[in-house]
Amino acid sequence: MNKDFWHQRWQRNEIGFHRDSVHPALEKYWSAISPGKLKPVLVPLCGKSLDMLWLSGQGHTVVGVELDGGAVEAFFAEAGLVPDVDKTGTLPSYSAAGVTIFVGDFFEFDHGDQYRLVYDRAALIALPAEMRPRYLTHLETLLAPDAKGLLITLEYSQPSMQGPPFSVMPEELADHPAFEFQCMARSDELTGHPRFAKKGLRWLNESVYLLKPA
Repeated sequence: MNKDFWHQRWQRNEIGFHRDSVHPALEKYWSAISPGKLKPVLVPLCGKSLDMLWLSGQGHTVVGVELDGGAVEAFFAEAGLVPDVDKTGTLPSYSAAGVTIFVGDFFEFDHGDQYRLVYDRAALIALPAEMRPRYLTHLETLLAPDAKGLLITLEYSQPSMQGPPFSVMPEELADHPAFEFQCMARSDELTGHPRFAKKGLRWLNESVYLLKPA
């Protein structure tokens, strides 16, 4: 799970985690997170997610952080956008159409702002168990005390499949002192992910959480 792992995944186009459509949970539950309040949204480990375009289309300024520069360039190219590139900061950034993506290690990201909205569809579940507490602790430093966010996780028997994506069970979230997690929905998703069934999973849940600093 070092940086080269993810660079190689992108270079080989092994990006089964990427969706070619907006995540339905984002469309369904985002209004509960941000009812008409158009604040900047932080999207950690964003890849080239189309969810960022959806959030921008709702009127939000979107700030993504992605390790792989090729993924960032692909995001803008596939959207038909020519980004402005700024290499003056600690992490270079690409900006267009209300979306700015910083290229580099999320753990090195600190833009000096405290975000009041965050969206995590594939960040927490991309990390093994030993890295997830560090991720949440760093995320806490980037958020305002009154922040809210939408977190989407997967749940399955971890010994049945090697991640990523990794299983994040509710008990793990409940044990983290920095955040409160309120489950908004949980659904059986195994039939919709046959590649996981082929890897030996007997069950697979997707859970949607409202998160906020404790």
